[in-house]
Amino acid sequence: MLIDFKEHRKKQTTLDAEISELLGVIKKQKKDRFDFWYQAVGEKLGKIAVPTYKKHGVLFVNVVNPVSRFELTRMKQEIIEKVNKNLSENKKIKDIIFK
Repeated sequence: MLIDFKEHRKKQTTLDAEISELLGVIKKQKKDRFDFWYQAVGEKLGKIAVPTYKKHGVLFVNVVNPVSRFELTRMKQEIIEKVNKNLSENKKIKDIIFK
């Protein structure tokens, strides 16, 4: 998606709308990229624990508060098994780091 800056000299609200739309597209792409996570943990946990990136078989997940992070850490092995059911053999995760 390209932003036409000449058009924005006329209307600032148009720029705000395009930026908002662009952010929405980015969020959707991120959710689609980590679709396996949301399938495994469900919508409720998906709202409090959001994956940020995956590197060398380790999934990094941001959690909204320390209490939730503690509970998710206790459930880590169960979550890894659920997540790996949705992934192909070469994409399976080895560990999850909750931040």
